[in-house]
Amino acid sequence: MACQSVRDTANRGLMDAPDGYGLRMANVVASVIIPARDAAATIGEQLAGLALQDATVAWEVVVVDNGSGDETVAIARSFADRLPLLTVTSCARPGANAARNVGASVAAGQFLLYCDADDVVAPGWVAAMVDALATYDVVGGLIDNDSLGTGAMQRHPPGVPVAAGFLPRAITANLGVRRAAWEHVGGFAEDYEYGCTDTEFCWRLQLAGYAIGYADGAVVAYRHRGTLRSAAKKAYLTGRARGRLFRDFHPFGMPRPRLAGVAVRWARIVVVTPLVPFSRRARWWWAVEAAGAAGRVAGSRKFGVRYL
Repeated sequence: MACQSVRDTANRGLMDAPDGYGLRMANVVASVIIPARDAAATIGEQLAGLALQDATVAWEVVVVDNGSGDETVAIARSFADRLPLLTVTSCARPGANAARNVGASVAAGQFLLYCDADDVVAPGWVAAMVDALATYDVVGGLIDNDSLGTGAMQRHPPGVPVAAGFLPRAITANLGVRRAAWEHVGGFAEDYEYGCTDTEFCWRLQLAGYAIGYADGAVVAYRHRGTLRSAAKKAYLTGRARGRLFRDFHPFGMPRPRLAGVAVRWARIVVVTPLVPFSRRARWWWAVEAAGAAGRVAGSRKFGVRYL
């Protein structure tokens, strides 16, 4: 593994574990993995949601600190007496994918369940994920776009929608995968930049022959970007990452956007521009669309492709 994990003891250390601890670890079916960086403001809500789970199988939580400078680790440790098994570990290499891989490397479960430190899982999330993974190799759950506020961001649709006209994908805010499948494809791509990390992972799994499914009972309340600046930044980085996706997956069938569609997208940006000073919704739409289009141009240049 490219990023080394340093395990510490939120519940108990392996050296001073009580009788039966090793057996409990051996019986763990599902491991919830949460990458976290400077998440002190939100991780408590997520862990509180996990503390309300009604799962009947043995499961654990693994929090992977990715270089936090705030109280993320302390808050995570404070939930040791409210979760069935809790491990707080660390990953020095920046990037959520590196942290996700480290979490899997120290997790005990055959099912790896991924969520984020700034969202909140519903009480039946673990159970629904486990049920779905009995049928599918990788699954996505239902994104609740409303409970934590939507701003003017684009909503995540139900299901596992086809991305970029190629293959379905789930987002890592609500994703489960069988450990065997995760191991076979080598885990998450740690050198992939923010914006398409979950898409790349889901596509690689499907191209390796694994089946993706949907768990509509696995609900996660999603925290959309709260500022125009952060929303535009996300759109730009996602657009730029599409260039790399196209470079890597075009040989397998990922299509190039049609020029007519590109022209319509840019034309709409131009048409809406005069409304930006007068309408918050228009302002958010324009910022996200323009940033995404600019990101695609930047990604095309960076990765030597034409993907606009």
